[in-house]
Amino acid sequence: MHVRPAGADDAEAWSALHLRCLDETYRPLFGDAFADRQQAAAGRTAGYDRALLADPDVRTLLAVDDGGTALGLVSAGPAPAAWEGRAGVPAPLVPRQLFQLYVLRAAHGTGLGAELLETAIGSADAYLWIMAGNARAERFYVRHGFRALAESYPSGGPWAGQHMHRMLRTAAAA
Repeated sequence: MHVRPAGADDAEAWSALHLRCLDETYRPLFGDAFADRQQAAAGRTAGYDRALLADPDVRTLLAVDDGGTALGLVSAGPAPAAWEGRAGVPAPLVPRQLFQLYVLRAAHGTGLGAELLETAIGSADAYLWIMAGNARAERFYVRHGFRALAESYPSGGPWAGQHMHRMLRTAAAA
């Protein structure tokens, strides 16, 4: 298994992996109707993914096995994301955001998530958005120096009906 940079040529594989990870992660947490909305929004997800992969300021990495099968993905870049301004959330406290970090369930517990996180942002100050109720992911990020902020925002689009909050990691908090 190895982690490599991802680019525009990876868009189809990236989005397929992203959607599979969304399904594996959120169907058990939020139910079939929520997960089905995510799948129905596949075009929207693919557009978001293509924009990340094409942005020269965003670091995109794909983890693949020896046969080339994608197992995990990560993207990080300058903050805030455009949607944050449109949603009216307060400005971020640090200039770097972890946009996505997903690993297939079969690769959970292998250290792949930690490798992707380290390769994408190292020990840099950063923040991320996490869905309320995703305790497994929250524990992972806490182990890597992030802390949950005392805030809650309603999600929109296919995420409607759920809430999210930010997690922050700063050298000052370490």
